Amino acid sequence: MIELVRPTVDLSDSWWEMVDDFADTTIHGSSYRSGDRELLRDRDAFEEWVDWLGRMERSDEALPQGRVPSSNRWVVRDGRVVGTIAVRHALTPSLVAEGGHIGYAVSPAVRRQGIARAALGLALRLAASRGIDPVLVTCDATNTASARTITSSGGVLEDEREGVLRHWVRTGAPAQPIGPGPIETREARLVPVTSEEAAAMRAGETREGWAEGYPREDDLDAVGMMPSGPDAWTPRHIVRRSDGLAVGSIGCFGPPDEGVVEIGYGLVEQARGGGLMTDVLSGMVRSLEAAGLTVVAHTEPANVASHRVLARLGFERADEPADAGAGAEWLWTRRSDVRCVGDA
Repeated sequence: MIELVRPTVDLSDSWWEMVDDFADTTIHGSSYRSGDRELLRDRDAFEEWVDWLGRMERSDEALPQGRVPSSNRWVVRDGRVVGTIAVRHALTPSLVAEGGHIGYAVSPAVRRQGIARAALGLALRLAASRGIDPVLVTCDATNTASARTITSSGGVLEDEREGVLRHWVRTGAPAQPIGPGPIETREARLVPVTSEEAAAMRAGETREGWAEGYPREDDLDAVGMMPSGPDAWTPRHIVRRSDGLAVGSIGCFGPPDEGVVEIGYGLVEQARGGGLMTDVLSGMVRSLEAAGLTVVAHTEPANVASHRVLARLGFERADEPADAGAGAEWLWTRRSDVRCVGDA
């Protein structure tokens, strides 16, 4: 039977046997590098390293630059370590391009025995428990065995980038109710604007990591209404995963009113037209509806692009132009029988 086990010194002997089997090749999903061998052969150092692997799962753990919170597991069969796997809780631009949410490796001595597929299936369940859906799983274009494992686990190939195949796999994870923390979507992170950032935006400052043209006038209007400190209803930067740039904002016009919340959103011009807003709006709506809220939106009658995005996500226009008078905005309400992109 295949299990995913938290790293432990109790399995150190079979861990080192697995490491020896890999020789000096990379062990994906392990956080181990061959240069660590001499240091980690000391039992106290190994125990400290194992403890650190466990702490990486905590969102409040201080991690080195480029690292993200991760659930690190050893793949165990019949009490022996035969591989490693890591579920990363978020994506950086480099992980979007190459590493993905899940990295894994199986000892060369026991490959072609179904271990990788079983371990990946368990890792997908772990990702679902973390609310990650879908997950990005990658492999080298030349690694046909790994590509078969990913596709047999439900992976859908998006593209190949510089020799890396990028697959998305649905986990069926329910959306997390909206709160003060970031919202993760396939293509972006929705990060609450801090009070200091809001002041900088209002002062006309630009920051590293803000795309050209950001903030827009609508973004400034949004931060002008935000409370003194970030909360669930604070406007959020739309941080594009592909390059780490803030390219727009999304948020609510204040807390819910009798279970109804109005959403507002927008992107800088260079970020439009590629499906990013559909992905972002879907993630935001899922989190709002997971909190039991009804979501509405207003658009200008001429904003055809926004109409299409809303209709794609199951919103319907609640009034005709003649009902509201010339120049009035249109009201959109999402149907309760429609699922957003990413719903199980």
